[in-house]
Amino acid sequence: MAKIKVIRGGCGITYKDAHEVTRHALKTTESGPFECDDAQADRLVRLGVAAYVAAPEKAATQKAPDAPAQEPETAEEPKTVTGHLDAAELETWEYNALKKLAADMHAEPKGKKKADLIAAIVAVEVEADADDPDEPPELGAVDPE
Repeated sequence: MAKIKVIRGGCGITYKDAHEVTRHALKTTESGPFECDDAQADRLVRLGVAAYVAAPEKAATQKAPDAPAQEPETAEEPKTVTGHLDAAELETWEYNALKKLAADMHAEPKGKKKADLIAAIVAVEVEADADDPDEPPELGAVDPE
C-alpha cells in the first residue's frame, strides 16, 4: 500500500472495504492524502495526477543529523495524450459491460438504451500514458486529431 495525494484534477480508485467488497471512489485535490495499492499509486504518479506522500516519521529517520543536504530529484513531466473512447469499438460491447464502464467513468447517460450509454462514455475525455507504447491505455483511448 502506498500513500498518495491528488495534485491535479481527480481520479477514480478501487479499494476493498472491511467486508472485502470492491468499491470505487473519486479522489480530488480536496480529498487529502489516502492509501491505495502500489500499482494504482504508481500509475497515478506517472500520469502526473498524484504525488507520493512521505510519512513524517519515515522522513525524520531517513536523514542523519550530519548528512549533507541533497538536491531534490526533478521528475520529468509524464507525457500523456487525451482523447475519447471509440464509439465503434464500444458498439461491440455488451450492455452490462457498458453500464459498468459508464459507472466507473462517472458518465451519466440520458437514457437506458445502449446508444445512450455509448454517447455518455464517448463524451468523457480520457488520458493515456504516451511514454509507454508496450502498455495499452487502460481505457482504450483513441488518438486525438
